[in-house]
Amino acid sequence: MDKGRMECWDQNSQAVSVHLPRIMIAAEKSGGGKTLFTCALLSLLKEKIREVRAFKCGPDYIDPMFHRTVLEIPSRNLDSFFADGDTLRYLLGREVLEMKKFSESRIAVLEGVMGFYDGLGGVSERSSAWEVADLTDTPVILLVDMKGRSLSALASINGFLDYKEKSHVTGIVFNRLSPMLYPGLKERAERELGIRVFGYVPELKDLALESRHLGLVMPEEIPGIRKRLDLIKEKVRAGINLDGIIEEAGRAAEIEVKLPEAVRQFCNVDCGKVLNNSAAQHIENIADAKKIYDSGNTYEAKSTLSDRSVKKTVVAVAKDEAFCFYYEDNLDLLKKLGAEIQYFSPIHDRNLPEGTCAVYLGGGYPELHAKALSENISMRNAIRQAVMEEVPCIAECGGYLYLKDSIVDPDGVEWPMAGVLPGSSRDTGKLGRFGYITVTSKKEGLLGPAGTEFRAHEFHHWDSEENGTDFTAKKPVGTRGWDCGYTTESFYAGFPHLYFYSNVKIAENFIKCAETWKKKNPGNCSVGLRTCCADRKKT
Repeated sequence: MDKGRMECWDQNSQAVSVHLPRIMIAAEKSGGGKTLFTCALLSLLKEKIREVRAFKCGPDYIDPMFHRTVLEIPSRNLDSFFADGDTLRYLLGREVLEMKKFSESRIAVLEGVMGFYDGLGGVSERSSAWEVADLTDTPVILLVDMKGRSLSALASINGFLDYKEKSHVTGIVFNRLSPMLYPGLKERAERELGIRVFGYVPELKDLALESRHLGLVMPEEIPGIRKRLDLIKEKVRAGINLDGIIEEAGRAAEIEVKLPEAVRQFCNVDCGKVLNNSAAQHIENIADAKKIYDSGNTYEAKSTLSDRSVKKTVVAVAKDEAFCFYYEDNLDLLKKLGAEIQYFSPIHDRNLPEGTCAVYLGGGYPELHAKALSENISMRNAIRQAVMEEVPCIAECGGYLYLKDSIVDPDGVEWPMAGVLPGSSRDTGKLGRFGYITVTSKKEGLLGPAGTEFRAHEFHHWDSEENGTDFTAKKPVGTRGWDCGYTTESFYAGFPHLYFYSNVKIAENFIKCAETWKKKNPGNCSVGLRTCCADRKKT
C-alpha cells in the first residue's frame, strides 16, 4: 500500500480549529417531519449560501438520497455508534480543511434520527441525535409536531430543554400548526421558555412522502419529486425566519478537527500539509455526483473515470434501482486507499466494468427487482465467475441476497440469482435482527484475521435459513447475539451493512487484496473472466 496516497495535516496530527456554520434539525419522535423540513431548508439555503452540505445522523440510507436530490451532491452520515468523537468531527469538518478554496459562504445541515434523545436499545441516549450534537457542539432546532395540541406543546419543549444540562437546543419550529395560532404560541414560548422560535410549517396535505417496508420510497421512484419538493419549499418559506436560522448556525462554535489515529497510520507521515489529492478527491466526488444526477439514472456513471481505469485498482460498485445503499464515506475511503470506483448495473449491464479488480455489492431492494436481475443471465454469470476466480468481493444485505441461489419476490415467485451461496430468501413480514451490532470474525478472511471486529447494522424484511457462521454478531445493549456471514481470503458476504470508519483496516485489507489480484492478472483483471463466462448459462 502506497502510504503517500493518504493525506495528513502534520506529523503529530494536531487538531485544527474549523469554522463551519451548522445546525441540526431534530424532532420529538420518528415521523415528526424532519426529512421534509430538512429538504425544504436545504433548498432555501441554496438560494443564499454558496456551499451547502447535508448530513444524516444515524445509519439511514434513504434520507440522504432526498438531501442529494435537493443539493445535487452527496449527503453523508454522522453516526456515533459507528465512529468516535474525533472521527465524527473529522467527517463533519474535513472538507473545510482539505479543499483549499472552500467558500467562506458555507453551512452544514444535520438531520437528526428518531426522537432527539432516542439511542441504543431504546433505553440510552448513546448513538442518538443528541449525542451527535454533543460530540460536534452543533446547535439544534427542535421541530415540534403541533397536530392535536397547542399550549401543551410548551410543556413538552420545556422537558426537552431540561432533560440534559446541555441540550444544545437553541430554537424551535412549530410543525403542522395553524397560522392563526402561531403568533400567540411564539410569544409565550419565547417569553416563558427563553427559546427562539424560528417559525412554523402548516400541515402539508397531499405532499407527504410515501413509505414502504424499509422506510421512505426512494426519490428516484416518486413521479414529479422535484416539483413536489419545490412546493414544500414554498410552503415552508412563507412561515420560517430563514435569516434567523442562518444567524443561529453562524453562532456554532469552532470544531477541533484532526485526522483520526486509525486513519493517520495510512498517511504519508512526512507530509506537513494537506496533499492535493485530498482536495482533488472532493472535487471529483462532487463532479461525479453531478454527472449521475444530471443523467437521471444512477447506473449511468460508468464513464466518469474510465479514462484512468487502466492505472488504478478498479472496484466495481453495483448501483442501480436494486442496489443503492452505500455510505458515501465508505466509497471515499476506498478512493483514499487507491481504488477507482466504477459503477455498474446488475439489471442493465451485461458485464462487469473493464479492468475490474474487486466487486462491491451494497444493499437495496433486489427483492423488488428479482425478475429483472434474474433475467440478466450474463451479469449473474459474470459475478459468479468473478467470485469463483477469487476477485475480491464484499456483499452486504441486498448484495448478499443476490449471491444466493434465489430470491422469492413479494408475489411469491422464486427467481434464480447468482448461485454463489446456498439457499433462498423470502419476506418474513417484519424487520429481522434490526439495529446496531458489533461483528467479530471467527476465522481469517478478506476483512482481516480471526478476531477482527467492526461495527455494523442490520435492517431487512427478507431473510434466509442459511446465513453463514464465520462471524458472531452481538447487540450493543443486552446479551443477544448470533452467528452470521461468510468469508474466505477474497470474499465477505452477509446481512450486516459495514461502515469502514468503524475499523479502517477492513477497507485497507479489501483494497490490498484487490491490488494483489491485479498483480497476479496484469493487464487483464476482469477481461479474461468476462470472456469465459459472458454467454455461459448458469448451471
